Amino acid sequence: MRTRKAVAGAVLAGVVLTGCGGADDPAPAGKGDGGGKKTSAAPPAPSGPSVLLSVPPAYTADKGWEQSLSWMPAKYSSKPPVAVGPRSDTVAYVNTTEDGYVVQVRDASTGGIRFTGAPWEPPTSMAEAGKSFYEGDDAELPSVSTTFQDGREYVVLWAHGVLGGDALVKGKEIVRLLVYPMDASGSAVAPTRRIDVPVDVYGPNSEEGKGKDDLRVEDYGGGLQVHWNGTKDSAVAVDVTSGTIDVCADACTKGRGLVRTAKGWAVSGYGLDLVEMPGSWHVQDDAPPGARSTLDKFSRDGQYIATVGGHLFTRWHTEAGDTFSAPLVAVHDAATGKLETSIVCEQPKSDTGVSSPNGRFVAAGTVAFDLQRRHGACLEAGESRKADVFVRSITDEGIAYGEVAAGFGKDPGAAEVDLSAGDGTPRALPAGTRLPEWTLRDTGVFLTPKPLNGLLISVLKHK
Repeated sequence: MRTRKAVAGAVLAGVVLTGCGGADDPAPAGKGDGGGKKTSAAPPAPSGPSVLLSVPPAYTADKGWEQSLSWMPAKYSSKPPVAVGPRSDTVAYVNTTEDGYVVQVRDASTGGIRFTGAPWEPPTSMAEAGKSFYEGDDAELPSVSTTFQDGREYVVLWAHGVLGGDALVKGKEIVRLLVYPMDASGSAVAPTRRIDVPVDVYGPNSEEGKGKDDLRVEDYGGGLQVHWNGTKDSAVAVDVTSGTIDVCADACTKGRGLVRTAKGWAVSGYGLDLVEMPGSWHVQDDAPPGARSTLDKFSRDGQYIATVGGHLFTRWHTEAGDTFSAPLVAVHDAATGKLETSIVCEQPKSDTGVSSPNGRFVAAGTVAFDLQRRHGACLEAGESRKADVFVRSITDEGIAYGEVAAGFGKDPGAAEVDLSAGDGTPRALPAGTRLPEWTLRDTGVFLTPKPLNGLLISVLKHK
């Protein structure tokens, strides 16, 4: 078994730990050793941050807790191995021990450790399996996601890799999922379910997970899903309690799977990217006010932008607009296609959605909405605004934090927007302000890359 030093060295070399395989059968939940040794990655809850960040005025830089992930390389193609549980008010992350990787979950408010998973070695990494383009800065790391199903929240430790294979025989490319109930407790906790999802991915993500995600393991409001871009854009929904996989098959013959809902798969058609649920509804059946009246399914009206929290963002042309811009953005219920609200705004330059923990506020790129007031805010550059503001996180109170686009070679700025009242005009924050990646009940979660290697997680209190 590798030592912690060897684990870190392998990752820094662009290679994830090789795996010795794993069963798909459920393992017992709760405490116990899960077949592994007791982990040493469970230090006492920290007394407070040792690194004081420049943060928005609603947060206190010296009250909260921090966790350093020193095993991480400086460059990688995966998303950072951190996730939050908005319902349980928790922070989950991937750490290492002498025996392998572990998932660890802390209470966001106190920093107290709720549980630590049993040490685990992922399947053989794509780089170690000899797959092109996965070396060096494009190395993939094990990661973590959260999901909500049947009234219970779960954390999922996952990794992309290859099972089996040798010099002559191809291995099986998979995403392996290890599922833990968020209310588990203890150390060396075994997963309740191990699930392998067959995939065929084009290649690693770009820009450390900030570009177009070629591989995503997320909950978009309808349970856990795995999406990837490969020989055919593909999506599966995963039942984390039974381990069953629902492949977007028949529905996806008409396009790319976006989100599986209780009523079926919502997809976007190839080429035009119009949103529909085949046999149930088409996005143009409920167009937003101001959309041009000459709608047809060969136009680009109702083009997909992003999905978050069971809501779909789409873009539309206006009656008076030209054929090259679609400055009307709408939000629809993902299950029914029904229009929820809309705003006239240039198309958001993002395919990633953001939601407040309570689901009232949602955003995609430069457009944000208060779904309760059915009111939107356009954060694009314009006559009175120098630069675009891209929303990164939103609090339950409606304060959105966003990155201000900067010119080439310049550091981006920071801004905040009150979506709960007023017209949603952004306010600039002082230079050097770090923004929360997520907001929770009374904390914000900040991620800071270290100068050489590693990542610092700072969970700071609201004032």
